[in-house]
Amino acid sequence: MKYKFLKKLIVAAVVTSTIITLAPVGASAAWVKDYHGNWSYAEGYSYATGWREISGTWYFFDDLGQMRTGWIYSNGEWYYADLSGAMQNGVIQIEGKIYFFAGSGAMQKGSSIIDAKLYNFDDNGSCIGTDVPMPIKGFDYYGNSTLPYVPSQMVIEGSSMSSDIPSDGSTQVKQYKVTFKDPDNEDDSILKTRNIDEDTKMLLYKPTKSGYTFVEWSTKSDGDGTTYAYDDKITIKQNITLYAQWEVDNSSTNVDTIKVGTITVLGTNDLKVITTKGGSLQMTKKVYPNNATNQTVTWTILNNRNNTLGEAAISDTGKLTAVTNGTVTVKATAKDGSGVYGEFDVIITGQ
Repeated sequence: MKYKFLKKLIVAAVVTSTIITLAPVGASAAWVKDYHGNWSYAEGYSYATGWREISGTWYFFDDLGQMRTGWIYSNGEWYYADLSGAMQNGVIQIEGKIYFFAGSGAMQKGSSIIDAKLYNFDDNGSCIGTDVPMPIKGFDYYGNSTLPYVPSQMVIEGSSMSSDIPSDGSTQVKQYKVTFKDPDNEDDSILKTRNIDEDTKMLLYKPTKSGYTFVEWSTKSDGDGTTYAYDDKITIKQNITLYAQWEVDNSSTNVDTIKVGTITVLGTNDLKVITTKGGSLQMTKKVYPNNATNQTVTWTILNNRNNTLGEAAISDTGKLTAVTNGTVTVKATAKDGSGVYGEFDVIITGQ
């Protein structure tokens, strides 16, 4: 009986020794990517599950050992990881909403103090009200980096993410530049530029311009290229320039337009004489009523009016420059189509 018991102990000891030999403590660890593109982290002969800090970054692996991205629910708390699987913290914009993640990565609810200022977050974690903290990064639902939905919410350039995970930090992900332009402006004025990782899906955005309605983005300035809607997601495979296509917003015409009634023209500080050679005088105008919809004017000069021999030039902004002695009449005409104008005589000497 004792012999059989001792034999069992010996067998157990041999098995235990074999297991320890097969999975020694401190076995090498490495990132592993399967056929479907899912990432896991091998620790010896098994895959990591739950939270793991790897090279200073926290990642979450499900029960199958696959790395999770996007929203993660763990131990009663919500977390968020970008496409590389890196856990996020700080003020983050996700699908246009502002969230705050503590240093532990847990999403915060209720009241939180950020940069010595109190902000409130609802039960879903999004910031309440129009006064929100400035996000350091912006993501869409899938974890792709995005442009801000609200212009005042600036997103750090370079907050783009990679779908690859370097094991030693040496892997460099190729990036391409996405340039947004307005072809209606001189020199195709640049609206925004973004550097995006190769093969990353990027959400476009909707620009605005007074008096126009945005139609679509096009790969050609004349609109005769590949077109995209403002809420399309495009995969970046090369440098690309997108041109905003506009149409005049006829609906912006105000049926209650208030026309100009009268215009009074004066010289600055009520001056009406230029005495220095080649001197100038800034003209000013007062438009009535003061709530007229369009208060802009066109400046012109009536030279040698009534045989006064005076001559001068005037800029688009109303700067009058003397040319010949005499008297000139400065005229300011309303641009609202009302035909209303105002006049003022300026005496020129010393030329």
